[in-house]
Amino acid sequence: MFAEERQEKILELLKKNRRVSNTELVKEFGVSGTTIRIDLSELEEKGLLSRTHGGAILKDDPVFGEDSISSRHEKYKEEKEQLAQKARKEIQDGDTILIDSGTTMLELAGSLKDARNLTVITNDLQVALKLQKNAGIDLILLGGRVRTSFECTVGGMGIRALEELSVDKAFMGANALSIVKGATTPNTDNAEMKRAMMKIARRRYLLCDSSKIGIRTVCSFAKIPEFDVIITDDKVSLDMKKDIEEQGAKVL
Repeated sequence: MFAEERQEKILELLKKNRRVSNTELVKEFGVSGTTIRIDLSELEEKGLLSRTHGGAILKDDPVFGEDSISSRHEKYKEEKEQLAQKARKEIQDGDTILIDSGTTMLELAGSLKDARNLTVITNDLQVALKLQKNAGIDLILLGGRVRTSFECTVGGMGIRALEELSVDKAFMGANALSIVKGATTPNTDNAEMKRAMMKIARRRYLLCDSSKIGIRTVCSFAKIPEFDVIITDDKVSLDMKKDIEEQGAKVL
């Protein structure tokens, strides 16, 4: 395993557990303590963690970048499936809904096989492909410039189309959720599209697995109070759940 791959997996463990020990990492990766200390030092220099005596903790509200869609498909797959099933219960036949882009949204699309008289608006190419043969769904695909590695459309064409539309419910994704900055994404074009999506919805949901909570990326597109419901998994801490609910959003 290359150092970059190992460091990425160390960050995944930190996002999940909030802290790790050198001993755990040595056992996990089968490398020496010296190698692990070098990895932690490099990650600390990038501002992604804080080293402690014998290990490391996730830095408060660290800033993360953007992974491609292909690299995200299998990450936290079980949690994404759980989120999608919870979100599915919020959708009734006859609704007009918006589904944002991302791998969690693709899981949600997969749960709509039994939908009837449902109108779905999306900018996600894979979501559209999954839904386009469902006779019970009237599908609207937003146009615009395609972000090839992320399989979604962005830009003024889609934003102008959204200005003419309205939906009962918007199901949004995010790369990260910060208590201070809210829902964030690393890309400015994505942020603009997401803001436009939020504006046309009567009720707004954020689907965000617990690994994304307590961190942030560069561009904020919505603060926590702008969401009616935040759907996450049961690994979210009670303190974090309380912090979110104190800002007015319900946590499922």
